[in-house]
Amino acid sequence: MTKSWALFKQLSWPRFVLMNWVVAFELLMLVISGLWQAIMGDFHAYTPFFTLCGFMMIPGVVSLVMLAVQNERTVMTETYRLIPISDWKLYLLNLGASLANQIYLWLVQGILFGITLLIGYNSLGKVFNGVPEGLSQLNSEVNLVQLGLTAVVVGIMALLLIWSTISLVHFVTNAASSFLPRFRQGVVNVIIYIGVMLIALRLVSALIGGLSFLSSQAINGGVIDNMWVGVAVMAIVILAEGALNVWILSKWVEPKLD
Repeated sequence: MTKSWALFKQLSWPRFVLMNWVVAFELLMLVISGLWQAIMGDFHAYTPFFTLCGFMMIPGVVSLVMLAVQNERTVMTETYRLIPISDWKLYLLNLGASLANQIYLWLVQGILFGITLLIGYNSLGKVFNGVPEGLSQLNSEVNLVQLGLTAVVVGIMALLLIWSTISLVHFVTNAASSFLPRFRQGVVNVIIYIGVMLIALRLVSALIGGLSFLSSQAINGGVIDNMWVGVAVMAIVILAEGALNVWILSKWVEPKLD
């Protein structure tokens, strides 16, 4: 347990630094946008809130990609592969470190959202006239807290699904390259990537459509339990991909020099 915790902290630290750089960039954008709005004479108390809402998706996507890169570098690096620890434990700790830092970024963004909301609360009341009454009516039909927590769980499962799929593609192409002449490796990798991308696009489209349907059902009919069907499906896929990833990693993927 001690070795696992020490490795988890070692894996988490560089990712924690990266997430703080993402937060710093987000804060810089808020400051620059606020200053520009002030220079143009169009700064209001609600300006930081709308600015944050306008581009807060960007840090989420950037962090997802950065953490995916960290995931792949870790399991392919000789330094970590030579540690006396099982491949499945390394795989889980690697994903756990990325997930912990992604949640950390979400919490920071939630805090920023709350701060900017409080700053412009009085002005926003005029802009969104009637919203509190609408939320109150919605809350009487649907438990908003339960809906929010369910959405967080769905988000976490979607992250794990994306990372496990990226790892699967990476490991398969790496393993296939080991058995082929160099001039054929590029062709096979391209074919695999195109095939996986097409499958992934279909799966993502179906996933988004399914989650949108379940969300609308939850809001309109109060059937939040239906959203857990999507969670269960993602969990099954994540477990299957995880088992396949660990098997390929231990049998066919050779570590690379640092």
